[in-house]
This record gives sequence, structure tokens and C-alpha cells, in this order.
Amino acid sequence: MALVTLLYLQFTLLMLCLASDDNTVQIAVIQHTESEDFNELQTALEYTVRSINERNLNSNVSFDGTKIEVDLRDSYAVLQKLCQTIEKKPVHAIVILGPESSQDIVRSLVQNENVMLPLFLPTALGNTSSTEQRYQINMMPSYILAIMDIARFYGWDMLYYIFDSDEGLQRLQNLYGVAEGLSKTLRFTIRPRRITNVSDCYELLRSLDRADAELEVAMAKRIVLDLSSKQAYNKTLEQIINVGMNRDSYHYIIGGLGIDELDLAQFEYGGVNITGFTVINTAAASYTELRNRNKELYFNLYPNTPNLLYKQALVIDTLNLIHEGFDQVKREMNGNLALHKRGCTSNRYLHFSGSGRAGRRGGSGRAEREQVMRIFRETRLRADESLTGTLAFDEKGMRTDYTLDVHQLEYKKHLDKVGTWSPNGPPHLRFQTHLKSPVTVPRHETSKNRTWRIVTIQEVPFVQFASSTENGENSNAPMIGNRRLEGYCIDVAEKVKHRYKKEFDEDFEYTIHLNDKFGSVNETTHKWNGLIGELIDHTADLALASLTINKERERVVDFTKPFMKLGISIMIKKPDKQKPGVFSFMSPLSNLVWICVMIAFLAVSLVLFFVGRWSPYEWQEETSSKDHTTTNAFTFSNTLWFSLGALMQQGSDIFPRSFSGRIVGSAWWFFTLILISSYTANLAAFLTIERLVTSIKSADDLAKQTEIEYGTYQGGATERFFKESRVPVYQRMWMYMNANADRVMVDHNHLGIQKVRDSKGKYAFLLESPLNNYQGQKKPCNTMKVGENLDSKGYGIATPLYSPLRKKLNLVVLRLREEGELHKLEQKWWYDKGECGAINSKDGVKSALTLSNVSGIFHILIGGLVLSMLMALLEYLLHRHRKRKKQQKQYKPGSTVKIVKKDPLEVLKAAGYTEHENSGVIYTYNPPEQLTTFEGSPSTKPEQTVI
Repeated sequence: MALVTLLYLQFTLLMLCLASDDNTVQIAVIQHTESEDFNELQTALEYTVRSINERNLNSNVSFDGTKIEVDLRDSYAVLQKLCQTIEKKPVHAIVILGPESSQDIVRSLVQNENVMLPLFLPTALGNTSSTEQRYQINMMPSYILAIMDIARFYGWDMLYYIFDSDEGLQRLQNLYGVAEGLSKTLRFTIRPRRITNVSDCYELLRSLDRADAELEVAMAKRIVLDLSSKQAYNKTLEQIINVGMNRDSYHYIIGGLGIDELDLAQFEYGGVNITGFTVINTAAASYTELRNRNKELYFNLYPNTPNLLYKQALVIDTLNLIHEGFDQVKREMNGNLALHKRGCTSNRYLHFSGSGRAGRRGGSGRAEREQVMRIFRETRLRADESLTGTLAFDEKGMRTDYTLDVHQLEYKKHLDKVGTWSPNGPPHLRFQTHLKSPVTVPRHETSKNRTWRIVTIQEVPFVQFASSTENGENSNAPMIGNRRLEGYCIDVAEKVKHRYKKEFDEDFEYTIHLNDKFGSVNETTHKWNGLIGELIDHTADLALASLTINKERERVVDFTKPFMKLGISIMIKKPDKQKPGVFSFMSPLSNLVWICVMIAFLAVSLVLFFVGRWSPYEWQEETSSKDHTTTNAFTFSNTLWFSLGALMQQGSDIFPRSFSGRIVGSAWWFFTLILISSYTANLAAFLTIERLVTSIKSADDLAKQTEIEYGTYQGGATERFFKESRVPVYQRMWMYMNANADRVMVDHNHLGIQKVRDSKGKYAFLLESPLNNYQGQKKPCNTMKVGENLDSKGYGIATPLYSPLRKKLNLVVLRLREEGELHKLEQKWWYDKGECGAINSKDGVKSALTLSNVSGIFHILIGGLVLSMLMALLEYLLHRHRKRKKQQKQYKPGSTVKIVKKDPLEVLKAAGYTEHENSGVIYTYNPPEQLTTFEGSPSTKPEQTVI
């Protein structure tokens, strides 16, 4: 039969016709095409049709069918399609293969006064509290009372009820009704929880796990899981394992009638108890006959499952019941099954013609319908004639006289049948089992006189076997076999023990047990291994190791506050030490600083030169026997020499006389003082420390290059960090590591460390910083950590979820951290026991002074230069102003200057020589009006010259 898959929710209406002589019983089967078991139920329908046809060849009884698709969300469309189908090809009964939510619209139709059709519900429990059920047959047995009897057997007074659908809510109401009937003899509490998203119900599960944590009774937490589908069960059970709710303090009751169809193998070693029900009677002759006929007909009844599904069995029983019931109707009513009027609004819709009591024309359709329903309710199929036990019904069409097999899964045991349950008989006899009720004990009694079982993993320096020479140093150290353990975690355990006793006045002992894995979840079985697995299984009280706190582990165990902070780091092979070069003297300053110093040198020289030109105080008058000149000491060559002498901490024979020039000199001297002092200090460090030059200084450098390979420990938290990171650099690194996993990934940290040492600098290993720092202190001392940590996380002490130890251990760890005890232990195991001496974390690398380190002196120098130029301008303007005032006071406009020229022989005359004396000739002239003198103003005074 071809199936059509639509994008919206839909039904399939299948017309099955049962023919006998000239009579035909037509059945409309409405099936939910989007249900997870659609194919299996279709197969069951086809098998039953073929099987009935084979059994009734002589009586010419056969089934035939067609299908119609309709959108379930459109109630009007459902009614319209169904009514159209009835008008074209009238039906005697309707079968619904779908959830209870799909029954309401059809139920309203069959209850109509004008329709009144028998309604069969094989795969849904139906509304057991409804008063309008006289035209309804519920094939699925109810298990609500069975849940209550199981709870009473174990002596429970409270349980949690988890559901995910409106049908589950209806069953919860039924359970409340049963509990109210027991209120007189037993106080019973039901705490419902609804799952809104079965794919992610972690928060709801964890809230259940935290509930009643402070109770003094170590009783199993009882939870009923009543979900809508097998897929919902599988997803929820998977999350139960992830949260760690599969331990021995839990007891689950699985709703439904197919617990054997769920895969519960992963629960066998968690200590949890799981109880459930099955309805298929595999010991019945009908079941054996079905298996044989399935082979004879070459029909693959259950291709995707190892056994027959309980819903398939209910469908087969339904069609067999309809076949048997209408045969009984024909015999009792002595007529055929012809339908005279058709349509959803036809009066007396169901009318049987013939010679029987109800076959007379004009008879009441309601009476005929009531007669048919009475026959169906009274029809019985023995337990060996059906697959789901005895088929018998009460006045409401509900199953009676059926038997459910009760199965239970326990620690290290498979799912086995432990008893049966039947609704018949007194309450104390309904559940027949060989089990004994568990005995509850106070929780504080379960922890008395216990020795803590601590699990760890061997990893230096956290946990390691003591060497033969140190084996007898600490006689109190824990032992594995005849060898003593030592390490950072062993010392932490001792510190925790003493502090725990001091804080809480409680003493305890502990044993150490080794495991070979930290803990990861199997994607197939969803079971944790390693240290985490032991905590989930409650085979250990706590795990103390280099165990990283992450979200996956936090879901299934609890962690204390971190006792050590860490992060992912980069390990490379330590490069050869750099030899000093010819120009190593330039190393204390960066190249940019050297360039800026040269620019500053030239700028100071130029400013000093211009200040010397502008300032009148830098000019000197020099008088000689032949000439009278004005000179300036600050020529451009002299300013260069002055600046160079100050830079070299040497003096010079010229100094500025003006205030502006002295500002320039002071700023330059301050600049050279700081620069030379910084240079000298940094040069001393460069001469005493041998530098290690590495091409990789960060993760970004590692991701950009292709010469150096890099990888990490495969399957660890570091790999998960890169795999799940959303940082582009880390994503690029993960793509490279994943593509070259065979070459760069390792199976253990020590293999990665050895790969770094053997790679001659061509491989970098990504690991957690404590191990990186520790290996850097171990011989042959050829590895080093570069760059900062890529993330920030911590190592914590892990306990089972909501263990009473966690809160106290938190306080102990915080107190040890505040007192510095944890830091002392870290110093002891990482550095005091180191074999490479005290090495700076940056391995002697001294950075050159950059411009940002000395920018302040450049700012001061620039400010001094600007100030000096302003002062030089001010000095020039003041000098000019004063000169002008002086000249105005000394001379008046229009005055003459008399210049007398002496006789050249006057000197000789003064010495005693005589000569005829001639009077000098006086020349008077006026200078040009616009002649500008040195003082900068035009002269208006006449001058005289003596010749």
C-alpha cells in the first residue's frame, strides 16, 4: 500500500470491507500517518486482512480497502472527509489508530443521534471517566491501577509523575481518582511534572534529583514515566543517564504496555530499579499460531523490530474482534448487514434488513445500534484466542479480565518478569510476585563508620608511585599493592583530611583507587567511563585528580570550588640561546626609538639655531683695530656639536645666553638624562641575560604559520575546547588538527610531550598549563611554555550529584586556599622539586624599550622646544621695543650729526712734529627717508661727515 507523506499533520482513512454472501461489513480505519509506528501498524492491518482471507476462503469472506488523507488540525476537514467517505461507501464501524487527542472529533461524530457508529480504540487508553462511552470499545488495557498497586506493594507514600501530553494529564487525573479511593487507609502524595520539550528536559530532571535532598531517609526516589511515544521514552532515558539519575537511589515505573520494547541495557550497572508492564501473552496458542502463519504467508510482520509490538498485537485483536462480533450480530439478528440510508445526517442510519427481529422496516436505528454494542460487549475471546489476553469488556467498553506481565530491571540483572497483575480480585492479591518490599534506613546511618573511597588517575606530579629511595619517607602515604603513592593530589587529600577534622570535628579514613581514564560519555550507550563513571555508579565517594571542571561533567556529577586554576597552553621545544650580534648594543631600544632620537637631535639643533638667530641676547659685539663686528656663537655646526655633546654626556665650549636658548638646552639635557639612564639599565639586562628567540608567541602565531605542526590529546577536555569553540582562531586550529589527526593528535599527554622533544622545534603541543609548567622543570629541560593561557578553568574535587560531602569539601578547599596551603603544595611539586633551576616564566627574554616606554621625555622635549621658540620671539619683540624708546629719547627729528675728519698727521703732531694746520672741510647730507637701519626703523636725522 503506497503512503503519501505531507508536510502537515495528517490522517489516513482506510476502508476495510468484510463480505459474507450478499452482505458487507465496512470499517473505516483512521490512522495517524506521522506517528512513529505508522509502518508497523499498517503492516499489522495488511497481515490481519490476509490472514482472515486465508482462513475464510470457503465462506467467501474477505477484506478490501482504500485510503483518504486529511489534515488532523482542521476539525471541519476531518468531519467533511469522513462524512464524504460514509456517503460514498457507508461503514458499520470506525477504528482509530492514533493518539487520544485525535479521538475527540470522531467520538463526537459517532455519538451523534443520526450516526451512532461503533468506535474501536486499539492503541489509546481512552477517557475512562467519560460518561458517553456506550458506543466505544477500548482495546488497550488500563495500567493506572497497576501503578498504584506497585506503589502500595513497596510501601510508598509519595511518587513523582512525569508526563508530556494531554493524554498523560488525563491518566494523571485517573491516578488521582484511584489515590483518593485509598486515602482512608493510606496517605498517598502525587507530585506531577510535565515535560515541555522531551529533547531537553535536563532542568526538570535535575530539579527532581535535588528534591528531598535533606530528608533523613535514604529511600529510593520513585518516579512514574508516562510519555506519549517510544521516541519520547528513549530521549528522556538518555538524559536521565546524563544527569546521573540511574543510580541505586531511584526506582522508575514505565507507563505503557511495552517496556520490553525499550533498550534498557545501559541501566543494568547503574543500580537503578525499573518496573514496567507488557500485555502480549507469548505463551498463548494464538501467539504461536501467529508466528507460524507469518512464515507461511511470507509476510514480514515486524521488519524493524525483533518481536511483535504490543500495538500491533492490539490492532490484530481488534480486527479479529470485529470479525467475530459481526458474525455474532448476523447470527443473532438473522439478517444481512445492508445499509439503507447513508450520510452523517440520515435518520436511522444503521438499519439491518432481513427476517430477523431487528430487520423489519421502520425499526429503530438506536435500538439496532444498542443491540450491536451489546453483542460486542458480550463477545469474549479467550486468552489463548487473542494476543493480549482475554478480550472482555464492561458496560463502558473498557477491558476486563486481562493480565499484565510485570517486568523489572535491577543492578547487574537484565529486564526479567517478576510477576503478574490483574484487575480482578482483592487489592492485596492483584499483584502476584516473588519480590520482597525494600527496607528503608535512615540516611545518616548509611554513612556511619565509612571509609571514603577516593578515585584518581596516575599523572605526574599529581599522583605517582614513590621511587624506591623515597618509598619509606612517608609511612602514612596510601599504598597500591606494596608501592606507596605520592604527588600533589595525595598531599591535598591529607590536607583535606586534617582540615575537615578541624572544621567539622569529624574524622575519617580514605583509600585511594586508580583508574586509567578521566571520564567521557559513550555516544552509543550514553554511559560514562573513568572517574566520572565511578561517581555516577556510586562506587566511589569522590574523585581527586587533575580533573577539569566542564559543563558535560557538571551535568552528571558535582564539583567543589577549584583547588587549582589553569588554562590551555602551548608547549614548544626550547630554542637555542641567541648569540649577541655586531649591533646588539642597539637592542635596549627599539628601532622606532632610535629613529625618534635622531629626529629629536636634529630638531633640537635646528630650534637652537633659530633661537640664536632671533634672540638679540645671543649676539655679541666684537671691536678690533680695524673693524667693529656683531657675532653669534650658535651657528648650525655649533648647535649640532652642542646637541651631540649633551647626548653623549659630554660638555662643550658654547652655552646659550638667552632665556629661550637655556630652555632648549634644559629640555634637551633632561631628555638625554632619562634616555641614557634607561638605555644603560636596559643594556645591563641585555648583557647579563641570554635571550631565547621563539617564532611562536601566541595561538594566533601558531594558526597563521604552516612550518610548525601542532596537536593535542585526543579525547580530552582540550580537544573538546577547540572542537566547540566559536573563536575564529581556535576554529581554524581545530580544522587543521582534525584534518591531520593521524599525524598531530596523540593518545596520551606524555606522547605529545615526547613528540615536542623529538621534533627539533617543528611541533607544538597544546595541553593544560600545570603539566606544561611541570615538564619545563624536568630534564632534559628542553621544553617551554609560550604565550598566555588560551582559556581559564580549574581542577575540582568531584562528588556524586548532591552528595552531602560536597558542601563541606567546598569550605575546606576555600580555607586551604585562603591559608596558602594549596600554593605551598604547588610550589613544592613544581619548582622545589624541579631539575632545571629557577627560570623566569618568560625564559630570560628581555623586551627592548619601545616608544611608549619613553614617550614622556619626548613630550617634555617637544614642549621645551616650542616654549623656547616662543620665548625667543618674545625676547626679540621686547628688545626692539626698548631700542626704539631709547633712540626716541636721545635724538630729535631734524638734528644734524657733525663728523670731523682729523688730519692724518695728527698723531705725528702729538708726538712733537709740527705742520701747517688746515681746517677740515665739513660736508652735510640728509640720508634717504626710507633707509632702514639695523634697529629696524627708518632714520630721519641728517648726518655729517668730516673729510
